[in-house]
Formats: sequence, C-alpha cells, structure tokens
Amino acid sequence: MGKKIVDVEDLLIWAASELARKRPGRAAARPAFDLSRADRELVGRWTRPMGIPSVQPMFAVGLGKSGGAPGAPPHGDALRVGEALDRLAKLSPPCTTNRADLVAGLGFPVDIAGSLRAALANAANLLIVHGRLANRPIVRCEPPEPSAKLAPNGQPGVWRREAWVDPTFGDHAQAQRDAVVAVKAIRKDCYPGGAYGVLEWSPDPQELTNERCEYAAWRAGLEWLAAELAGELETRAALPPRAAARPWLGERDGELVRDLFAPGAEGVYAGADAASLAASRAIGRHRPIAGGRIYGRAPAKPAKGAREA
Repeated sequence: MGKKIVDVEDLLIWAASELARKRPGRAAARPAFDLSRADRELVGRWTRPMGIPSVQPMFAVGLGKSGGAPGAPPHGDALRVGEALDRLAKLSPPCTTNRADLVAGLGFPVDIAGSLRAALANAANLLIVHGRLANRPIVRCEPPEPSAKLAPNGQPGVWRREAWVDPTFGDHAQAQRDAVVAVKAIRKDCYPGGAYGVLEWSPDPQELTNERCEYAAWRAGLEWLAAELAGELETRAALPPRAAARPWLGERDGELVRDLFAPGAEGVYAGADAASLAASRAIGRHRPIAGGRIYGRAPAKPAKGAREA
C-alpha cells in the first residue's frame, strides 16, 4: 500500500492531535473534567468552562477525541514526528529567508539579528504550539502608520523638555533632571519656545520584525521536519511546506501536489518504492479486458429503463 502524501504542516497538526493523548508506557490519564450528559449538552464536548463558546483544542486531552479514547496510545508515525521535534529542540534550523526581506517596508532601525536568533532557537516550541492549535504564527502585513502622541486630555499633544530640580536627602542637596511635559498654546497656533510634536508608529516596527522572524522560524522548522522525516514514516510521506515564505511581501501559499510524479513531489518515496508505484500505475491505466469485464471491477449495470425495454 502506498503512503499517504501530506503537506508537512498537515502532518504536524495530525501528529500533535495524536500526541495530545499520551505516549506508551504511561498510566492512562484520568479525564481532567468529569462532565455529566446535561453538562455536555450545555457546554459542548470540548468546552469548559461555560464561558468559552467554541471548540477549544486545549480541552481535547481531558475530554477525549473522536479518533480514540482518552489515554489511547498515539499512532507510530506520530511518535516519530514527536521524536523529530525533540531533536529540533536542541538545534536551530537553517533559515532561507534573508534579513533584508524580514525588514522590507519598515524603514526603522530594529534588532533583526537578536529577533531572528531568538525565534530560530524557539522553532521546536513554535511547531508544537501551532500544531496543537492547528494555525500559523500571526503576521501583520500592513506597514506602520504614524499618529500624534496624545496628551492627557486625549487630544494630539504638544510637548517640551524642561529642567526640573528635585530635593534630595541631606544638607538641602538638589538633583536636576530633564522632564517631558505637555504644554498649552499661548494663543492659537502659538506655543512656548522649544515645543514640539511627537509621532508614534503603530504597529511598532520591532513588533512587526519579531512577528516576521517567528513566522520565518516556524516555516524553517517545517522545512527541517520534512527533510528529517523523509523515508522515516510508515504510512505517510511529508512534502515540503506550501506555506508562503514571505507573506508580508504578498507571497501566497503554493498549490497542492496532486500527482505523485508531478514536479515538486520528488524525494517523497525511495527509488524502489517510486518505481513500484509507477509500474502499478501503468498497469492500472492499461488493464486488459476479458469477457467484457475489467480485472478488479464489475461491469456497469444497465439503467432501470434500459432493462425494462
């Protein structure tokens, strides 16, 4: 039987769901929530407490899943994915997204090196968290927009630096410090000397950089995982991630590989497996017909009207 071809992101989500139960060798876990039938009708199978109205993956461990009873051992391939994630936790995957792309469109000095280094070191946790939640890291694509810093009255403020003298302890000593204070207009469009306005940028450019680096580290982890699991799984074969490498630059996800032997599906199977599957496929295309029947398939029955005629 051929392996199931899946995107590595889908493989990770499936494995995370399997590993959410328990690993072999541990005592069967007691459900975290003991719900009566009435409670289940009120809050739903996955929802607890009642204030959470939708399906929450975080409660799947306690309430069980449709794929098996709580505490059932996970699939063997899911365990292999978990072992690969354990290995990933000890290293930083290579990132193919260059730093210029990570700060494209920002135009502000940011700590790109530190942000990327921290994100890559956390790649395994990013895969685990987003695999359990079945989502992706959030990346805001809109550029930072300026706005005036507001004064305490909620209106765009005008500011000025002033030297303040504060008393300190001992011998009437004093300390001088600079303070930024809001000033009022002397008259319309006329302010004291040294007054200025302040622009604030939202979202903060460093926050956008951190988001992009986390996304790049998450995708780099998927690429590493697909390469690490090549030929290691029994029932599934992981393709490289379809997720866009730089969505903030307008890139879109790749298309699904619908054909095993189409471009983009190379390396999923070993050479012998691919040759065997290719031969089986060729036989299926040219099955001999004997006695009005194709091998392995019964002849089509005539329609009801045709039989009566």
